[in-house]
Amino acid sequence: MKGWLIVAGVILCCALLFYWFYRTQTVWVESAPYRRSVEKPAKTLVVVYSRTGNTLGVAKVVASYFDADLLTIDAPLYTRDYKGQRIAEKHADDEVTTTPITHDSVDISQYDLVLLCSPTWWYRPAVPLWSFVENYDFAGKAIFLMMTGNSRIKEGYIAKFATLVEKQNGKFLGMHFLQRGRVYWQKEPTALEEEALAELRERNKLWPVDVEGKIK
Repeated sequence: MKGWLIVAGVILCCALLFYWFYRTQTVWVESAPYRRSVEKPAKTLVVVYSRTGNTLGVAKVVASYFDADLLTIDAPLYTRDYKGQRIAEKHADDEVTTTPITHDSVDISQYDLVLLCSPTWWYRPAVPLWSFVENYDFAGKAIFLMMTGNSRIKEGYIAKFATLVEKQNGKFLGMHFLQRGRVYWQKEPTALEEEALAELRERNKLWPVDVEGKIK
């Protein structure tokens, strides 16, 4: 009898862990609306793909820091259900770089700095960010990558992404990884946002524009 209770307990724990994982991959996390504070053209663009809203919250904070334009990417294959999650996992594991994406029209030429915000899929940027980079000639623009995730990154994948940016004529400034926590424990969104702001301030000398969007 005792053995069966242990087995039942293990099964229950596994079921709860799977449910929590599924929930973190399918439930949308809301964040405050973003709006620029001035009407003059921005010199910084923040591009974000966010499947569950976590990375979008960070991207809004990054955009606010620079008073930047914010461009959100949609990728119809990666729906917020089990099927979309499985496709995302497979594409990431297969190192896919091209997927259908949609977003508002954008003129990259008006910007001096482009910040790419992405969730982490199998230790690498999400596939929609690779597709976005493939679609544009960055013509010497400074590019920075900020990633969020529950696991970790692998430098080899980041190097491949940097190579793609440079192939598209961008100047890759580097990246920063924001760890949200683990599947069973997540930081509060405000904590993640504060970490993102601290990182931006720490790297302030790296940016070709100041926090008001002016060219340095």
